[in-house]
This record gives sequence, structure tokens and C-alpha cells, in this order.
Amino acid sequence: MGRYPALLVLLVALVVLDACSIRLPGRDQTELTCLSVAGDDYYFPVNALDPRDPRGDGFRRRWYSSHLLAMGEPSLSCGPESRETYRFVWLRTFHRPISVRATKHHNVAKLTVVELDGAGGYAPGKVASTVEKELSRKDWAMLETTLAAIDFWKMPARSGVDDLGLDGAQWIVEGRRPDKYHIVDRWSPRTGPYREVGLWFLKAAGVKALGQELY
Repeated sequence: MGRYPALLVLLVALVVLDACSIRLPGRDQTELTCLSVAGDDYYFPVNALDPRDPRGDGFRRRWYSSHLLAMGEPSLSCGPESRETYRFVWLRTFHRPISVRATKHHNVAKLTVVELDGAGGYAPGKVASTVEKELSRKDWAMLETTLAAIDFWKMPARSGVDDLGLDGAQWIVEGRRPDKYHIVDRWSPRTGPYREVGLWFLKAAGVKALGQELY
């Protein structure tokens, strides 16, 4: 009888270890299909943003999805994928929403930057600019280094405290590999390695935000 509680503990531990990322079906299985682009679970799976609070999770999914949809950005959380992709979404309350997506395929890396003319805390607006450029091997290596510094793939989607403020910015980082998807969402990080990840994306994109615009 003593071995059954031990087995239960082992199963719980395995679930916890794998809970940080959403694993997609293997290549030998049916690919995970994308739902309607009009749905708020097209970009983000249910409970991916806030598993502790279903209402808060739904609110964030609708908010973030409206901006990505206006940008014409693809979903990273669904569908077949052979590339490695990381996307930084910067939603500042009073300034233009920006998405910076870095993708590597067959050792060729590129960056796609989309900026809207709305505001991150209000209506998304329309696409103001779209820029694409190549990334060097050194650029990609630096991105991997900054992501490793925060142990991105094991980092919880939300911090342990309520980090949603009235005026500030959401710093959202998504990652996608062929078999795995992960997202981390933080509010206006002022210091630390997570902020450095966002700053890498902004620097690589050539975004110049100074003073009160950088929050």
C-alpha cells in the first residue's frame, strides 16, 4: 500500500515539471490545428496567460490578441512548425504597440518588426510600419544568451505577485519550437535579466524609445 502514494507523488512531480510549456503533438501525430483567427484562443491557449485566474486569463487573451490580429501576426501556439521563433510584444498604455519576431530556419535568421498607430492600452489602430531584416549568427547567439539568462522555457507565465498596473507596459515574450510553445508576461520590468530580453528585441529592431517612452 505504501508504494501507491509514492507513485502519486511521482506523477504530480512530472506534471509540475512539464507545466511551464505547452507541448505540441509529435511529428508522427496529427498536427495541432489552429482555431478561428477571430477567437481569443487563436494566439494564446486557454489558461496559458494566467492559469490561476480564468477571468484574468480571458481578459489578457482578448486584449493581446486584438493587437496581434491588427498587426497581421501569425499564431505561434498552434499549427505545424519547423522553425524556431521568439516574439516580443510591447504594449505600452499610451504609446504605439510594437511586435518584434525573430525566426530561424535552416541556419537563416530574420527579424520582423510591426508597429501600429494606436496605443497598447487602448484601441490597436492600424499598421503604421512593417520592417524585415536578416539577423547574423552573432545576433541569434546573443538572443539565445539573453533567453538562457532567464531560463525562458521554465519561467512561469506570470510572476508570483499581481503585476498588472494601470499605467505601464506589458512585456510579453513568446517562444516556439517544433514541439513546444511557451509564453512569459510581465508588467513594466524596471531592472533585471527579463528586461534585458525585451531590450535586446528593441535594439535589434532599431526601436528608439527614450526617457518616458521606455517603460
